[in-house]
Amino acid sequence: MRRALLLVVPFLFTSATVHAAQSTGNAALALAALIGAEDPVLSQSQKHVLAHFLAGQAVSVPPTSQRIKTRADRIRCRMGDVDTTLHDCTLTFGHREITRAGRTGQLLLATLQENGVPPDGAAGTIYYTVTNISCVVDATGVEQHAGIGATCTFTNGE
Repeated sequence: MRRALLLVVPFLFTSATVHAAQSTGNAALALAALIGAEDPVLSQSQKHVLAHFLAGQAVSVPPTSQRIKTRADRIRCRMGDVDTTLHDCTLTFGHREITRAGRTGQLLLATLQENGVPPDGAAGTIYYTVTNISCVVDATGVEQHAGIGATCTFTNGE
């Protein structure tokens, strides 16, 4: 028993606040649409559908029976609590990194907050980081206006 405790105790102090999370409904749809706009794997048609959904246009958006899957390896946003003009996010898709600053960065950062991503602050900067983000949007479900049709899973932290 004592040996088991000696093995476990160091892990208690070194474990990070990394945990799996899931969102659904409006928050997930917004996150999926923002990731999808940058996802190099999605077609222009799929990006168009997601953009329409984010704009509140969910009626008769083709292709209505399609499930759109979008994913990113990592999203890391930061905002300043000293420099209040600082808002930016970097999305990582494999080896490709895309940084969005200003209004677009703030929009993505606020969407991560809406999806329950906890902050991690350091020296005047607050970070929001998620990894292994995967979202599925079922166009038929979204068009029902019943709070269904979008799900995202991700890991909070790095």
